[in-house]
Amino acid sequence: MSKIDGGATLWARQTLESDIFYNKPHVWFKIWFYLINEANHKDNKQFNRGSCFMKYEWIMEKTKANKNEIDHCIRWLKSATMIATRKATRGFALKILNYNTFQTLENYKSDTKSDTKSEMKAKQKRNESDTINKNDNNDKNDKKKREYAPLVFMTEEEHQKLVNKLSESVTDDYIEDISLYCQSHGKRYKNYYATVLAWHRKDEKEGKVRKPADEERKPKYIPTAKLTPEQMEVNKRKVTEMLNKLKAGVDMPETAEGG
Repeated sequence: MSKIDGGATLWARQTLESDIFYNKPHVWFKIWFYLINEANHKDNKQFNRGSCFMKYEWIMEKTKANKNEIDHCIRWLKSATMIATRKATRGFALKILNYNTFQTLENYKSDTKSDTKSEMKAKQKRNESDTINKNDNNDKNDKKKREYAPLVFMTEEEHQKLVNKLSESVTDDYIEDISLYCQSHGKRYKNYYATVLAWHRKDEKEGKVRKPADEERKPKYIPTAKLTPEQMEVNKRKVTEMLNKLKAGVDMPETAEGG
C-alpha cells in the first residue's frame, strides 16, 4: 500500500466533546483544524514544533471565514490558553500550546492491557492539564489572580491600573509579549504587574513608545463643573444684554483675542 503524502495530525476522540467543536460557530473549528495542520511537526531554524508563521489572508482562503470571524476565534483560542500569538511583519507568529500533548501518539496508548476506564480517564485528564511550564501551580492556586495570557497572572485591580495608565491595547501587547518571552525562555516573574511597568519604562527610555489603538486615542468628553445659581444668573444677564444690543444695532466690542 502506497504512503499518503503530506503527513498527518492526531485528533483525540474527546475533541467531539470539546467547547470549540460542540458550542462554538462551525467555522471556528475549521479555523482551529487549519491552524493545527499548519503548525510545524518538528523544529526548524525559525519555529519550534507546534509553531509557525501565519496570516489572516491564508486562513480566509482555506476556511472561507471572514476577518471578523477569524479575529473572534483567535481571541477565544488565546483566552482558552489553546494558542499564543506574537505580532510579526505582515502576519503573526502562532504557537499551539498543547501541541506535543495531543500530537504525540504514545500519549494515546495505555500503559498496560488491564487499564480500566477510570484509569484511562485519569490519564487523559493528566494529559489535558499539561502546559509548557509545569511550575505554574502557585499562581493558579491564587484565586485572586487571573491568567490574562499563558503564564501571566495578575489581579483584576492590577490589570485595570495598567489599562488606566497605558490603555487597553498597549496593556494587551505587553502581556502577550511577556507571555511569549516566558514560554520561549522558561522564565517566570514573581509580579507580572510590576514586570509590565518595568518593560514600559525600559521602552520609554529607549524611545520605543507604544501607541494605543486609534479608538482609544479619541478624547473623551469631560463635563465641566456645574455652575452655581448665582453664576447662571450672571451669564443669563450678559446674554440678554448682548441680544438687546444686537437688536438695537449697537456695534459689539471685540474680544480679547480680536474675534
